[in-house]
Amino acid sequence: MKITYSIVYLLLLIALTSCTVFAKRSPRPSRGAVAWLETSLMVPIVGNLIIFMSGIRALTLIGHYIYFIGINGVLLALVNFTNAYCTGIGNGTQKPTVIYIGLAADTFQLLLNPLFGHAFGLETVTEGGETSFKLITYYGQNVHRIVDYIVLLCVILIFSLASVLTPKIYREKYVVLLASMVAIGLLQAYYIFTGSNYHRPVIAYGCFGLIIFYFAIVYRPLRLLDQMLSNIVSDLSDAFYVFDPTGKCIWANEQGCKFAGFSGKNYEDIKPELEEMFGEILTENNYSAKKAVGEGDEVRFYLLEEKQVKGSNGKYNGSYLRIQDITEGEHELQVRDERIGQISQKVYKDALTGVGNKEAYINKVSELNAELGSGLSEFAVVMVDMNNLKQINDSFGHRAGDLYIKGCCHMICEAFKHSPVFRVGGDEFVVILRGDDYASRLEIVQELRDDFEESYERTDQDPWLRYSAAVGMAERASGDNSFELVFKRADKAMYEDKNIFKALYGGYR
Repeated sequence: MKITYSIVYLLLLIALTSCTVFAKRSPRPSRGAVAWLETSLMVPIVGNLIIFMSGIRALTLIGHYIYFIGINGVLLALVNFTNAYCTGIGNGTQKPTVIYIGLAADTFQLLLNPLFGHAFGLETVTEGGETSFKLITYYGQNVHRIVDYIVLLCVILIFSLASVLTPKIYREKYVVLLASMVAIGLLQAYYIFTGSNYHRPVIAYGCFGLIIFYFAIVYRPLRLLDQMLSNIVSDLSDAFYVFDPTGKCIWANEQGCKFAGFSGKNYEDIKPELEEMFGEILTENNYSAKKAVGEGDEVRFYLLEEKQVKGSNGKYNGSYLRIQDITEGEHELQVRDERIGQISQKVYKDALTGVGNKEAYINKVSELNAELGSGLSEFAVVMVDMNNLKQINDSFGHRAGDLYIKGCCHMICEAFKHSPVFRVGGDEFVVILRGDDYASRLEIVQELRDDFEESYERTDQDPWLRYSAAVGMAERASGDNSFELVFKRADKAMYEDKNIFKALYGGYR
């Protein structure tokens, strides 16, 4: 009998050692907690092996200390594993400090047993001519058992809660782990109340370690679903991914694995690779977006389509993502757009200044009005009207007037480097501000006014090089439902600026 149990113990130690090594090498987030638990389970097995094989009182006593303190170590590792494995379910993110303190105090009182003899002792028993040692328990040992069972009960309650709250796709593993812990607790209680030795419950500990390793490191849910989905989408040329309600990738087709450069079995590693390429990929909303990856001649274009999956009760159950390579089609569109653009540049560009002409401005206004109907929030309009253009044309000729127009336009474009500029009349320009120019609109408008003021004050320059213009700006207000409302305020602000300088100079500059 001793030889049989010794072989079983040694096989369990070898199996748990292997589980520890493989757990540490696993990419799973809970790998550290699993490795710690696998290692801790070996300690009570070693202690029980010493108890079972020894015929020496002192050695048997040491085996009991290793066993009892080892059980505390197992519970400590189990609490840590629960905290890592059931994050967000029942226990939040707080460390179970009270439990740690309780286990530490219990271990300390066990270590004091050699001094006070309050926890347990050994009684010599002779049966069939063989001498063995029977455990005698005192109040310290009862305290030890109460502490351990309270800790185990807390862990069982958390796993019970996890079994109820976790999505169905993961419920199986929580239920199995919960049933294993309950079975071990009942088996241990049976051997305590019957006064039997501890060798059989220890075997259950070893088996529990193997179960933990399988479900925490190896297990993937719904393998049948894997096969069904694989048959459905394996022939697709697109990359296809399935995500659970927490955002974890639980399945990908062959093309999806190749696209993400993934060759393992832990699909959770795929999402970080996709986010590195595309940024955030899951929004819990149905969407379709075009993304560019790479630069220059190496750029490739992809169409990302995410679809939500909801149950009959309307609850969000996860999503799937399809990534389609549209590089070839995008290049064809670019070639076509370039051809159209070459024509458009001539049709919509002001011949004198090179900025957008009246037709381009009208198209832009139509686009903005359409966007206003779909939620456009921030933009501003700048109206610029040159001063004294007629005087320069009449006094110095149209060639000087053209130089004057181009000089004023250059100053406007230099001020608003990130916004479209349109020449909408002989001496009128409109600028539509969004993005960076919108964010710095007040500073830029003031700088432009100052630049025109400084240019006009250069009396040593020819009149057609002393650029001058009135500038007015207006921002889109919450109640504006058309571009024209904003434009009217900008035009009014421009005339107010003209009137200021009319008062200063006795006429429009």
